[in-house]
Amino acid sequence: MSIKQNALNIASGFLKRTISVVGGSRASQIFAHLAEYLSPCVSQKTDFGSIKFFCPGKLPEWRAQTILTKEPETLEWIGTFKDADILWDIGANVGVYSLYAATKGHTVLSFEPSPSNYYLLSRNIEINKLDNKILAYCIAFNDITKLDVFFMANTELGGALNSFGEATDWQGNPFTPSLKQAMVGFSVDEFIEYFKPLFPNHIKLDVDGIEDKIVKGAKKTLADKRLKSVLIELDAERQEYLREVNLLFENSGLILLKKEHAPEFDNSKFATVYNHIFVRAE
Repeated sequence: MSIKQNALNIASGFLKRTISVVGGSRASQIFAHLAEYLSPCVSQKTDFGSIKFFCPGKLPEWRAQTILTKEPETLEWIGTFKDADILWDIGANVGVYSLYAATKGHTVLSFEPSPSNYYLLSRNIEINKLDNKILAYCIAFNDITKLDVFFMANTELGGALNSFGEATDWQGNPFTPSLKQAMVGFSVDEFIEYFKPLFPNHIKLDVDGIEDKIVKGAKKTLADKRLKSVLIELDAERQEYLREVNLLFENSGLILLKKEHAPEFDNSKFATVYNHIFVRAE
């Protein structure tokens, strides 16, 4: 732990103990007012302008601080979009890449089923005045359209590693959820057929476990030549799973351009997880 972080923890603990001395409803009132009025925000400069992040917790603050370093390949990919291109951000979390693409000037449809993350995504859209560029939906995607359960590995603000329809993690292993949230899920193809939304020229897919199902439910969309590229996070150790997903893309006319992740992940538990970028074959 850094000296700065240790000092921050000590100061926070002291403030909490001091307020608690007041006791009862008065202490709760002070905590509630602090939570509302402090409004912690982090502002980050990017190549396309500054982006503000609402950070009422350590993980959202980390996501804000690492916008330029966590997935540089994703920023580079967004940088290749043409001016009028539309992005679908499936598994948007707090909206880091939705905000980046919208700040660049693109229209974005953001999909995030976690209630807590959807709240932060919505606040981030609001404080950046990007509600005319980002359309956010609290829904899940799957291979079929159905009502089911969103299994949450944790409910931490800014958290991830959740799954719709089955409690399966990014490695394909079952996990015990801390919360089961009722959720509506669509196949991508049926969502487009039913609602006629803006069609994606690019799709970012980061869902931690059921990527194959979402890809299967998007066969018509993937084959449509208006779709130019897909960035999808996959675990390279799941070789059979990876081959199946690759084949689905190839059959849709999309070929693997490259796979990358930031060097900081090389010695982590996510060392075999890469962002795979598929592009329309010429």
